[in-house]
Amino acid sequence: MSQKPENLEKAIHASTANKLLVICVDRDNDLGEKTGITTPVVGRDACIDAAQRLALEDPEDADSNSIFYAVKTYEDLVSKGYQTEIITVAGVEDRGVQADEKIVREIKQVLEKFSANGAVIVSDG
Repeated sequence: MSQKPENLEKAIHASTANKLLVICVDRDNDLGEKTGITTPVVGRDACIDAAQRLALEDPEDADSNSIFYAVKTYEDLVSKGYQTEIITVAGVEDRGVQADEKIVREIKQVLEKFSANGAVIVSDG
């Protein structure tokens, strides 16, 4: 969540990407552990629902804010005319290499259906 919208816009204009994937990363899988939601979560409405459920389960968990920020980023990109999809992916509770491998698998799974040529990554880390 470190990039401000104006910095994001500058970075986008500097690239040639026009089909973007907004990826919210929950490396330790708080979403799945606390809500039972299986990732990847694909689409704006599904991500909002996931963030709301996580916020209700644990209002102090930063991952729900990360998902909401990813939705805001998605909406900003759509309003600027980019073809955009949003997903939330998760690793595993213990983090580490297994978490990273799971995240990569989930992103590849989504890219089979939405072949993006650019990405914006949002996380709570």
